[in-house]
Amino acid sequence: MVTIRKVLIVLLCFVFFAGLGTVVSVHFYYSSHLPRVLNEQSGHIYRMIVNHGFIVYGTERESQLLNIAEKSFPFSCICGLIAGVLNFKYRDFSPPGSKPDLRRHA
Repeated sequence: MVTIRKVLIVLLCFVFFAGLGTVVSVHFYYSSHLPRVLNEQSGHIYRMIVNHGFIVYGTERESQLLNIAEKSFPFSCICGLIAGVLNFKYRDFSPPGSKPDLRRHA
């Protein structure tokens, strides 16, 4: 049965995985596609550290995208944590047989 709590857990998980995917993909893309030296003629003048230590240079827009992705990531982590706590508490998405049988104790 679909409940509001299940929908909320799924939405919170979606926010977490969307944030995680965005940060990871931006870091990997920038580390392999942006120049590693300053290039004023092409507009790659903003220094960024991506993928655990690669120094690359990007445009203002690329720098802003990285900044937004990194600053919004803690919010998505909090959403994932809340989804995990809710699922742990209510066991809406647990494997079959792992829910306690409450009828036995009645």
